[in-house]
Amino acid sequence: MHATKTYDKALEIGAKLGAIIQDSDSRAQLIENSAEVLASIGATSDVAIFADTADTVHLVVPAEVDAARVAAGDEAYFEELGKAALGSCYYEDLPE
Repeated sequence: MHATKTYDKALEIGAKLGAIIQDSDSRAQLIENSAEVLASIGATSDVAIFADTADTVHLVVPAEVDAARVAAGDEAYFEELGKAALGSCYYEDLPE
């Protein structure tokens, strides 16, 4: 039951964060005052916020890497790592 509540809370926070990121004014507020915005949606503020721009993309280095899958040349795992590292930093059309 605890896992379900935790998962539901994470989904709720994710939905709120997604809405914030999609709204330009809310996104700017998140970048400028992340602790306050994160607290307002029930998220912990012990995270660093880095906003990508048209000419700057941040790479996230995973905390742990499965060395056995890397050594085995697991292409599906490499794809997972790439998606985790770049998130949604791929732009079909560059933003202004």
